[in-house]
Amino acid sequence: FPTGPLGTIYRVDLTVITSSGQNLSNAINLTVSDVDLTWITNSEAPVFYKAKLMPTQNSVVTVSALPFIYRPGSKTLISSGGLIFNWFINDKLESDKSGVGKPDLSFRVDGFPGSDNEIRLEILTEDKTISLNKFITIPVVRPQIWLYFSDPKTSLPFGTALKNLTTKATNLNFVAQIYFFTVPEKNLKWQWFINNKEVTGGGEKPWLASLNLSNISQLFSAQVQVIVKNSANDLETAQSTINLND
Repeated sequence: FPTGPLGTIYRVDLTVITSSGQNLSNAINLTVSDVDLTWITNSEAPVFYKAKLMPTQNSVVTVSALPFIYRPGSKTLISSGGLIFNWFINDKLESDKSGVGKPDLSFRVDGFPGSDNEIRLEILTEDKTISLNKFITIPVVRPQIWLYFSDPKTSLPFGTALKNLTTKATNLNFVAQIYFFTVPEKNLKWQWFINNKEVTGGGEKPWLASLNLSNISQLFSAQVQVIVKNSANDLETAQSTINLND
């Protein structure tokens, strides 16, 4: 039957009449309970990014449970210290991270981009009279990098992310913004290319590049590419390419 909000108390009565005409009855009291699951990851994104930070391969994810478990037939909440938390990742019990008073689960993502981690939490009271299960799915994504024009005064990006451009051959300032890497941008290896030839970036700020495109050719056409890698993890890499035409 559909239940009401948290803390709603129900009494369920059952009566059975036997073949001999004897009445047998019993009753139980129930209180609506639930648990909220939230998660965070240690991946990075620009300060203006307001959406959910997503995990990539090798990210650390922390899942936290906020239980609202009532003693049956009462308005008394059971504290986390009196509950058993059994954590499962993709149907595998994480026994060393499960137990009494363990409402948090941390794990390192080892799946490839496009895969999912299914997290299941089973909550039990210590006397096993109450049991509750909750599921969440956490996707694994690729690290991303996007190119923007850079404000020469502030070095901050302006406008939307760049794709292909029609522009005069000139000096252009670019800034690359990374999403979902597990280390800060200063700890990454940056490479800038014009027409597949490596050029220098921005020195102490390698995510910035001031590129002189005026002497490439009379018929101006150029491909600008930036590649960024985590030197400690070859799988943590991303690139962005734009084509410039006069």
